[in-house]
Amino acid sequence: MLLLAYFFLGLNSKPEIDKASVKEKALINYPKEFNYRQSKNDCGPFNVAATIRALTNKDVKSALFADEISWRLPNNYTLPWGLEKQLKKNKIRTLKPNFRKLSDDEKILLIQQYLSLGSPIIILGERNNYEHYITILGFDSSLDQYYVYDSLQSFLPEKKDITIDENSDFPGNKSMKSQEILDFWRGGGMYGLWEWYGLVASK
Repeated sequence: MLLLAYFFLGLNSKPEIDKASVKEKALINYPKEFNYRQSKNDCGPFNVAATIRALTNKDVKSALFADEISWRLPNNYTLPWGLEKQLKKNKIRTLKPNFRKLSDDEKILLIQQYLSLGSPIIILGERNNYEHYITILGFDSSLDQYYVYDSLQSFLPEKKDITIDENSDFPGNKSMKSQEILDFWRGGGMYGLWEWYGLVASK
């Protein structure tokens, strides 16, 4: 079944990029009090919750999402199908462009396009030799900065369920350069599937 799904993923056509819709800068509102620190191996549901908060400005509970999410492995990793199902359950529309068919520059440009339209993007990559999801919430192309929610950011000493915010007034809790995004993203995938996985969300 997994191989069949991968086969159909490979049939997806190359995504079209509308350069006219790409802004120089786009920021999706995400207050710093929403930067929750994940529990062990719960980056999947925590990024789903973050995406819903970004799109609705409602403080949905990440821990509840972690209890409810499906498609989990024995080590509690969440397969992408679990994220997609949970977003749809919460009336969030999703799109999975076939980023694998794009060059690195085109991948970044398509990210900019969706962010310009107000759509956050969850990507699957590798952090510290582990598979990990992060959510991209904005960018400034003149600075080559991408504003990211990373649920594994260090926690605040006085409040261990909230992460340190390195972004000041920008959304998310850390900033990454385009090459850092690509290097992280390049390491993503499970069982030979979901390489360059990006999940675009919208209301």
